[in-house]
Amino acid sequence: MSNFDSPDSPIETAVNSGPYSEVRICAPGNVRGWRNSSTTARLSWDEPYATCNLCPDAIGYEVYGEGIARKSVVRPPCEITGLKAGVEYLFYVTAKAAGNNVSTPSPFLLLKMRAPTTPGTPELSAITHASVSLSWASSGHEGVISYRVYLNGFLVKQVTQPWVSLTHLQSHTDYRVEVRAVNAVGISEPSFVTFKTRLRPPTNLRFSHRNGICRLAWDPVFRIHPAHELSINGQVFTTVPGRWGYNFKLADVSPGPVPHHLKFAVHARLDGDISDVAQLERTVADDVPPSRPGKPAVSDINDYGATLSWEPSSDNVGVTGYEVVLNGLLFFRTPDPHFTFNKLTSGAYHWVFVRARDKDGNASAGSSSTVFTTTGQAPSPRPSPPEASITALTSTSARLEWQYQEGIPDSGARILINEEHFADVLLLNAIVLNDLSPNVEYSISVSIFDIFGQLSEPTMLVYEPRDVTPPSLPGNLNIADVTADSVTLIWEDSIDDIGVHEYVIYNNHEYFDSTPLTRYTAVDLLPGMYLFEVCAMDFSGNASEPAARTVHIEGQPSSAPTNFRFTQTGLIPTLEWDAPIDMEEVIRYDIVLTGPQGGHLTYSSVVTFLKPVLLPRTRYAVSITARNTTGRSLPLISEITTK
Repeated sequence: MSNFDSPDSPIETAVNSGPYSEVRICAPGNVRGWRNSSTTARLSWDEPYATCNLCPDAIGYEVYGEGIARKSVVRPPCEITGLKAGVEYLFYVTAKAAGNNVSTPSPFLLLKMRAPTTPGTPELSAITHASVSLSWASSGHEGVISYRVYLNGFLVKQVTQPWVSLTHLQSHTDYRVEVRAVNAVGISEPSFVTFKTRLRPPTNLRFSHRNGICRLAWDPVFRIHPAHELSINGQVFTTVPGRWGYNFKLADVSPGPVPHHLKFAVHARLDGDISDVAQLERTVADDVPPSRPGKPAVSDINDYGATLSWEPSSDNVGVTGYEVVLNGLLFFRTPDPHFTFNKLTSGAYHWVFVRARDKDGNASAGSSSTVFTTTGQAPSPRPSPPEASITALTSTSARLEWQYQEGIPDSGARILINEEHFADVLLLNAIVLNDLSPNVEYSISVSIFDIFGQLSEPTMLVYEPRDVTPPSLPGNLNIADVTADSVTLIWEDSIDDIGVHEYVIYNNHEYFDSTPLTRYTAVDLLPGMYLFEVCAMDFSGNASEPAARTVHIEGQPSSAPTNFRFTQTGLIPTLEWDAPIDMEEVIRYDIVLTGPQGGHLTYSSVVTFLKPVLLPRTRYAVSITARNTTGRSLPLISEITTK
């Protein structure tokens, strides 16, 4: 029997039920309950025979109270529906045994549902150059439906658990994250944390080599220009900001015979931040060029030809051929250690040398030069080396100019780039070099030839183009598809002088993601307006102007709040209003007061009034917008003048 019964309670009196009598069943004990949502709750209790050995077994329980339908259950708990968030409820629970044996009721008061408390301060973990994980202590009140996560003021996630992972972040960037708890009654004040993403490590490391000259390269980083520190077999080197590779000699980092095992470790540095290390390993199997060929011997010289022969080169793998270089500019290839010219200029001065190549592209040193003159009448004195200069035009082109010698019947100029014949230019004194690669060093030679084909000594120039030209604007940015929570954008290719590396997507002016494609689908969007921007980035890190498109995710806005009132009886004014007539479960009001100088005062309120501290005798424009879990209302627009 129950300890809560009064002395005159009939519990201690036998209850007649047919031919036998029983003790009245005790009331349910330790009744407890909590809200599951704004309209539902759960009640539970201890069964009578758990504390009283005299009680008969309960065959069921009844739960009732004002404003709810009576419910019967066989065992606890009991689910209650049809509740209102802002109402307190007094429930009663009775136990029932066989023979219409009913206990006295046990009461329980279910309090009003309240807005959630502020979540715990977010704790950061797993910070990278593009992502971060956060967790926080749960909000203290019942019925928490979700948590809203804001990144730099923009809502980016809505989750039901007290943790979240944020992705698509920009490298080496400061962020502020706010977390608010939301239930059917309202939204909490925010907890927040600030952090900075790490510097992005070098990506897509790649190695190349030729004849002992090597290059390690990596992809550029969008809009930032870090320096890089790299280790090659334990030796440390540093690049200047904005360089996306490093040239070196194989012998400097791996002396000795092949094979050369190279271990690269590269990280970026910027403003004191250091990225993770990117690593690469490569093996060079053959770095030995063929031996130097013997000096060419000339025979069978005539007016228009001559025959060359030389001592063959040797190689650890095998010589595949020879290059015969005539007058420093013309190249002839032969697999044998001899070659015959048959279209030379008569009576002209010529000089030649030879070099060997193996199957891996390693080239020998040039042989000693041999000078000879074809028979016949000499046409004229040999031209002198020209004065030459080079001027950058774009990141992939330059203008090469030279001057002819006065008084000499010059015919043109012969241009070599990296010891390879590029062009013969007749009469003109300039040429545009196109299709150059940015940040690559070129060796350029200019020799003058006269009308008889006689060549001058070359004038040598060294030139390294730099890429400073951004790609063109991505064209015709359009919406290909839109759903309740996503949008697919498409656009036309941008044009760049060296090629587009990727497209970077911004959402409401914040870095969102990147893609090498000309389409992108943004997902997990909430109803509202979004401004998407797409920038093209080239391989040198230059970015185009953004193409922009506004996207509307459907979620019909409700009508504006109504019945605006303004009163002021002292120093602090009061603004009041009524909720929109067609918006359910408003969780917050956003209020913006704009002063005479254009300054904005921004407030949030979970109730329909506000007491702001304002300047006296000042006029303010007022905008009030209601929000719930599905969207926002139209704004209430008004104005006030303080006393």
